[in-house]
Amino acid sequence: MAQVPKKVIYIMIDSFHPRALKSCLAQGKLPALSFLVERGCLEECVSVFPTVTPVCMATLATGASPAQHGIPGFVWYHRGERRIIDYGTSWLNILKNRVLPTARDLLFNLNQKQLNWEVRTLYEELENKGLYTAAVNPYIYRGNEEYEAHIPFTVKLLTLFQLTGGRIYGPRGFCLGQIYQPPGELRERIKKIGFWSKFGVNDRSSVAGVRWFLEKKRRPDFLAVYFPDTDGKAHAKDPDCCEPCLTGVDQKIRSILDCFLTWEKALEEYCFVLVGDHAQSTVEKGRKTLVKLPDLLAEYSQAKTGGEEPVEGRDIAICSNERSAYIYILRYRPGMRQAIAGRILKGQGVDQVMWKEGAGYRVKGNQGGDLFFQRGGKYQDPYGNQWDLEGDAAVLDLNLEEPWVHYGAYPNALERIAACLDNPNAGELVVTARPGYLLGGEGAPSTGLKGSHGSLYREESLVPLIISGTSSRIGKPRLTDVVPFLRSLAVNSQE
Repeated sequence: MAQVPKKVIYIMIDSFHPRALKSCLAQGKLPALSFLVERGCLEECVSVFPTVTPVCMATLATGASPAQHGIPGFVWYHRGERRIIDYGTSWLNILKNRVLPTARDLLFNLNQKQLNWEVRTLYEELENKGLYTAAVNPYIYRGNEEYEAHIPFTVKLLTLFQLTGGRIYGPRGFCLGQIYQPPGELRERIKKIGFWSKFGVNDRSSVAGVRWFLEKKRRPDFLAVYFPDTDGKAHAKDPDCCEPCLTGVDQKIRSILDCFLTWEKALEEYCFVLVGDHAQSTVEKGRKTLVKLPDLLAEYSQAKTGGEEPVEGRDIAICSNERSAYIYILRYRPGMRQAIAGRILKGQGVDQVMWKEGAGYRVKGNQGGDLFFQRGGKYQDPYGNQWDLEGDAAVLDLNLEEPWVHYGAYPNALERIAACLDNPNAGELVVTARPGYLLGGEGAPSTGLKGSHGSLYREESLVPLIISGTSSRIGKPRLTDVVPFLRSLAVNSQE
């Protein structure tokens, strides 16, 4: 990659749909994004699996696959602590799980314990090389600087004042909603925004934080920002997250560009990289859209959230991640895995069930198809991976033209499934839903959603990637390619 003597602004947008973006660009409704695309490139990037925010954001902060960074989902079973973790899928689930463990996991454990310490975030890496990094409202923020977290009064009250503070570690420049702001002007500015929206982790505070860092005499060498609001709007109103969401994001990006003398000057000083974590697909109306996995597996005793019922003696834990789910086998009996898979595949709305088998991976489909694959072999995919495949390729909509394997409805399915199942915190089985359906279990979403994500399906797996202000590009981009690309830009800028 060519050396680029510039700094980097890294913008992560939750639930960013490429079709919605292209539609709004064509209608001329996104002047700031149009400016960046016209002076750079717009590509479709393949997300990781499951397509849920904690998994995707861990990859967007580290460049590691789920198998490496260890974050398996929004809801998962912690084998070491023998409990179900829920990072806050909804207020109803938070209250069910109890506020204290949810708050501790999201604010402290996710970054400081559960994110694998054998991988490094961009903030840790770049600051070790002498660069000044900053992040505004990041989901994954682990860095080298120590901060005292401010716990909002509402959270203190709901935890009966058992959670009143604690240490967090972030980059040198750091702003995280109501949890932490640098003292002085920015702290006062963000207080006026209104913390009722995710305790200040919202798009308004995100752009305020970015502007504050850019208005300083010394601007960061690497500045990251997370815009979360599009996700909730897409869930509630429009799975494509079209005009209302994207015009709002465009206004925020315009405000960032306005920090410079001209927009052209912004690209002279900074490279801009914008990427989504995942997209969303349409959910059908009605309660029948929820596949009731607990009912399908009613013969097995099931662990629950909340900690009131001990997991000792329970057979399984079912952890819903919207359109995917983990099945953890807590008390194994011979033939149990195949029996569970068979029962799940009888459910209307189930797409696939998959698990590790020896050195490889097995995937069974709702139409009876069965595919086994492992690394190495005669087939090569577009990303340079070699695979050995046996069985029904239609289970994953694969087109085999020896020596090539081409992906259809499930982009980069083989590599993404392998990285999911190789995660030490994944369940023994992984379930995906057919388009339009959701999966029940602990942490299950509301059936009132209009959009959702979590599966392998292309509608949720392809996200926009915009690179502007540099001639460098990523060929056939995957989410795992973004951080290495950013690292090369940031490090080369100092050489």
